[in-house]
Amino acid sequence: MKALVIGLGSIGVRHLNNLHTLEVRELGAVRTRNLPPPAQIVPKDVRIFQNLDHALQQDFDLVVVANPTSLHLATLIQALKAGCHVYVEKPIAHEKRQLAGLLRHVDPCGPRVLVGCQLRMHPGLQKIEEWIQQGKLGKIHSVQVDLGEYLPDWHPWEDYRQSYAARADQGGGVILTLIHELDYLHWLFGKPVNVFAIGGHRTSLEVTAEDTALISFETEQGICVQLRMDYWRKPPVRHMNIVAENAIVDWDYHSRLTTFKQNGRLMEEIALPPTWDRNELFLSMMKEFIEGIPHGSIPRVTLQNGIDVLNTALAAKKSIQTQRLVKL
Repeated sequence: MKALVIGLGSIGVRHLNNLHTLEVRELGAVRTRNLPPPAQIVPKDVRIFQNLDHALQQDFDLVVVANPTSLHLATLIQALKAGCHVYVEKPIAHEKRQLAGLLRHVDPCGPRVLVGCQLRMHPGLQKIEEWIQQGKLGKIHSVQVDLGEYLPDWHPWEDYRQSYAARADQGGGVILTLIHELDYLHWLFGKPVNVFAIGGHRTSLEVTAEDTALISFETEQGICVQLRMDYWRKPPVRHMNIVAENAIVDWDYHSRLTTFKQNGRLMEEIALPPTWDRNELFLSMMKEFIEGIPHGSIPRVTLQNGIDVLNTALAAKKSIQTQRLVKL
């Protein structure tokens, strides 16, 4: 297999190194800025291109879209037109108008598209899905998710104010940049029927997009969900609590612990070892995708999944702007 990574920021470098770990030996990368490749790249025989059109003429099998959010969709479409399978970083776009006609570029029998929401590979979340499918929770009454990270700490070596995550013009903001939470909420509990959100630029961070959001919605299954997100907290927080008829479930990403309790008694738990590293999520998702391509397997996070989650995220942003409930 030949793979091309578009964008050489931290996530692009991660994908290049992971592809090398997965024994993909013919690697290329597109970097429009005339700069040397980052020193963190492990494989030293990566072909560097400054022009995407030229790169796509080199018969790559797989394209990884890892450039700024505002460029994701156009790059995705260009790669599909070139006949490549695509791993596109989340979110797939940053504006609803860009989605018009997107699916016409997708041939059900042609190249596969995987949206990079790698938290679906987390053992704790997968165990929660298993409990739900087995009916162990009974009726789910409510879900509360809390997510907070301090944006300037993400990449201490660069000015956070210039990062895509901070800039509205590049598709930034906490809702789109940290869209993983909305993705696994869709996956586990179903699509929302309506969304109400408050927030915006509420902290002293120098950003042009929202850095705080409190999002509430009801799913098609009648489950009430609340999600709090921000770019401000230290240490970081990533936690989900589920209140159900037969159990209380807690998932804590940073403590690496997932628990299932009944009447206050611990019945089951999943504890990841101290050696566990989040890169395992990226590796396992890419490995599954690559291995499934020859068999025509449906990707774990499809393009339609990506569109559905993006519509929820954009509805939340619209609700913040209009101060109204948005129906989906």
